[in-house]
Amino acid sequence: MKLNKAWWEHLAPKSMIGRRREVEQLLEDFVRSSDYGREWARVAENPHGVFRLKPGQVIPVVRMIFMGDRPGFISPFRKLMDGHRTVDRKPEYGLGVLGEGELAIQPTISVEVVTDPAYLATAMRGATQIDESTIRSPSLVFSVPAHFLLSPRHYPERAYVLYQHIFGAGASYPDDGSFYVGVSTRSWQKRWSEHRRAIETGSPLLFHRRFREEQEDRRLTYVHHKVMAITDDLEQLYEAEEFLVEGHWDDERRLNMVPGGKSGLRYLRENGLLSKGVVPLPDDRDKILHKWLNDHPRLGLPAPWVAEKWRDNDWAIAQICGRDGRLSVVQVKAIRELAKNHTPEEIYVRIGAKDVDQVKRVLDGKTYARIA
Repeated sequence: MKLNKAWWEHLAPKSMIGRRREVEQLLEDFVRSSDYGREWARVAENPHGVFRLKPGQVIPVVRMIFMGDRPGFISPFRKLMDGHRTVDRKPEYGLGVLGEGELAIQPTISVEVVTDPAYLATAMRGATQIDESTIRSPSLVFSVPAHFLLSPRHYPERAYVLYQHIFGAGASYPDDGSFYVGVSTRSWQKRWSEHRRAIETGSPLLFHRRFREEQEDRRLTYVHHKVMAITDDLEQLYEAEEFLVEGHWDDERRLNMVPGGKSGLRYLRENGLLSKGVVPLPDDRDKILHKWLNDHPRLGLPAPWVAEKWRDNDWAIAQICGRDGRLSVVQVKAIRELAKNHTPEEIYVRIGAKDVDQVKRVLDGKTYARIA
């Protein structure tokens, strides 16, 4: 299987870029090895392809591990457990409505590079346990829905990437540690170097503080960079980020300090962190928070805290509908009613939507889900 070179070099950590052909060969061997491998490849190349899973079934993540300079290998597949961490709108994937406890999961490529000497020495001895406090260089994990590398639809220089940085130690490996949801137009190497610089220079942002603390206390054995979505549509990007952050808002592992998407921008404006009319690039929002916290070290972020507001459905709907270019509550309800007898194109003309795609996203349940 061939991975798109431009996207691989844009998304992958620097230490993995030179291993692209090794990753391709491991994938090729896996696909040829079984009927499941061939089915995985078929689904993986489809941008809308998913596996419908119940607890106990195999999660379609191909995990490739490289121990130092040694050839890589595919680790055993994990099975879906109850309580699997995810935020899902539970849409229909062409397979019917998901049943109780079911999840629809995309085929994913995961690559891990282990470089820590203590870790490598333990592996060479065949030991299965290690004193994690002796690890100085955390393992680096990178994962991405496979179709973004196998059949990409966008160009790296014109696209936005929604990602999570996950990190921790012990049983939280590799998906259940503290996490930060972010957005970037830059390559992984450039964006992560900015985060590292902020971490090392004492940034007050919660993400940077927690990472620094875990590192200093030797509770950091892995760092997982997880691509969630790629789009060239800024509106879709903000909607996806907003949904993801809101869905995890009560998770104590979440390190985002403000809501995602346009609700985050509105929060910044309402509380004086951002001037009216200023629309920062997605990459620049951390700088705004950083400056505020440095300028107001005793105040912290402005009250009232947003988590409480998000529990107020009327407030949340006001955030969703109270922006230029967005639909009103009346329009959203009209779209759903008109869909019984009219096409999206006809509805677009009748209710004055921004475009036909805006109508389709409402009907697909991708936007305005809070509005009953």
